[in-house]
Amino acid sequence: MVDGLGLLALWVSAGVCWLAAWRVGFRRWEVLLAAAAVTSYVVGLTYYGAVLAADESAVFPSPAFLPADMINLLFYPLMLAALAIEVRRHVRVLASSVWLDCAVGSLGAAAVLAVVLRPALASDTAGSWSLVTTVSVAEPVLDLMLVAAVAGIAALRGVRMGSRWTVLAAGLLIFAATDSVYALQVANHVFVVGTPLDAGWAIGLVLMALWVDGAAGCEQPAMRETRPATGAMALAVSSVATLAGLGVLLTSTWAPVSTLAVALAGVTLLVAAVRSQVAFRLLARMADLRRLTAATDELTGLPNRQALYAEGASRLAEPQCRRQALLIMDLDKFKEVNDSLGHHAGDQLLVQVGARLREHLRGADMLARLGGDEYAVLLDDAGHDEATEVASSYAPR
Repeated sequence: MVDGLGLLALWVSAGVCWLAAWRVGFRRWEVLLAAAAVTSYVVGLTYYGAVLAADESAVFPSPAFLPADMINLLFYPLMLAALAIEVRRHVRVLASSVWLDCAVGSLGAAAVLAVVLRPALASDTAGSWSLVTTVSVAEPVLDLMLVAAVAGIAALRGVRMGSRWTVLAAGLLIFAATDSVYALQVANHVFVVGTPLDAGWAIGLVLMALWVDGAAGCEQPAMRETRPATGAMALAVSSVATLAGLGVLLTSTWAPVSTLAVALAGVTLLVAAVRSQVAFRLLARMADLRRLTAATDELTGLPNRQALYAEGASRLAEPQCRRQALLIMDLDKFKEVNDSLGHHAGDQLLVQVGARLREHLRGADMLARLGGDEYAVLLDDAGHDEATEVASSYAPR
């Protein structure tokens, strides 16, 4: 579809990608896959040009262009794999919420596109060359899937979204807009080669080539622990996609909307509900962890002073409160250990003391570290005699 100088710009873009791969010694899979993705699309567009050069009367859609369409479709899995590997360079495991954000964003975008591209879908059902028309409609949807993937990556902590990612997103958006206009023009049989629309594919591929070149220039970062996708970007992806799905369903109540658009909108809301459930569980887990951390001594892992107060108040508030006893103990000359052997040795001593005190606990007793070298044991169902007996078991022999 692109000819002359446009094809030259496309092959220069592919050349930039392979130069970037050569610069890193063909060792970086994300660079190789991205270069292969850009090259596949360039080959597909070149095939278009060859078919038109052989038969200037060829029209769109036509079976003659189907091989070019199939070659172009290779671009999407290759680029998605390149994105996944690039992110894995920064984090160990991709959070499930990232994939859900990408899925919700892609489905919402697909539902809206199914409404916008209704003429193309209608022409497909009307009996024209169905496979070619389907491919022309699928490409803008796949473009926006990649845009949604970039948005999901932006929501992932641990990945620094520099200017080159903005360049990639811009290239993919230009691709999506160009493919959408192309699909509508093909559906209405008004597409003409040589219009300014042809520049859209060239500009998009040039921007993607710049991203590939930037990816090759990035040094291998130190691996970091994965943290879940949070923040405004993650919320924006799910929220916008959910609103888009709701908008499509509302539109279908008063305007003709394709069955595909309604189905995609329904699936969007379903996946968004799953995403919300994942987020709710994550928040609940974080809240439990915060409560646990607030009630636990960081060094020994024993309950801390706050936990002891809460447990004591809870036991005393029981309607049939049993007898309770409290033992408080500290270590003699602990300061001398710190001064002579160092704080690390003192910390190890505190951990060992806590472990040994725990061995003497009865069923419902509670051992806590109050701070410093002080420990406390809350004895359940114990009076003076029982407390004295337990205290004697702790005494050094």
